[in-house]
Amino acid sequence: MKTLKQRGGFTLPEVMMALVISMVVFSAMGVLLSRCFSLWMDAQAHWKLAQHARFARTRLLYGGFGAGSGILSSTNIAVSSSSSWNLITFDPVASGGVFRIYGWAGTTPQNIWLLNDSYEWGWAQAMGVRYGASTPTVLVDDFSASLSNQTLTLNYTLNFSAMGKVFQHPQTVSAYLINE
Repeated sequence: MKTLKQRGGFTLPEVMMALVISMVVFSAMGVLLSRCFSLWMDAQAHWKLAQHARFARTRLLYGGFGAGSGILSSTNIAVSSSSSWNLITFDPVASGGVFRIYGWAGTTPQNIWLLNDSYEWGWAQAMGVRYGASTPTVLVDDFSASLSNQTLTLNYTLNFSAMGKVFQHPQTVSAYLINE
């Protein structure tokens, strides 16, 4: 039997077999890393969506125009709807005036709009979040509101666009109104 020094190198089938094994190992590592990166990006998108859900809920309930301008600190809450919009009107005790929340009833993602007491669209605050983009990446569809037995219930779906995917998170916000 010859030693490695006496053989003088590797044969072509040995080199080819080593290349095939290396390619299989590196392609498996590439697929694994790609899948891990995709899962990490999905988790990050779900985290951003959960953060926006918390932000939107807080803004609707406690106020979009400063403290005391939300639904929970209001009287004379009324819910109405048209073919495309649902409207909530309310009188914040601390801020005064009539405030409004408009939400899109259809399945096309839109903003939730908060309008102050001057009822001017120029002062409207959109709930859409941009995350550095020029157009909102978090929008709402299927917005509905109902008022019964001193409980205001809002239903909507948050839509977050990232990496060519749309992540959806249905929301239900219920508020018991003391001063209806």
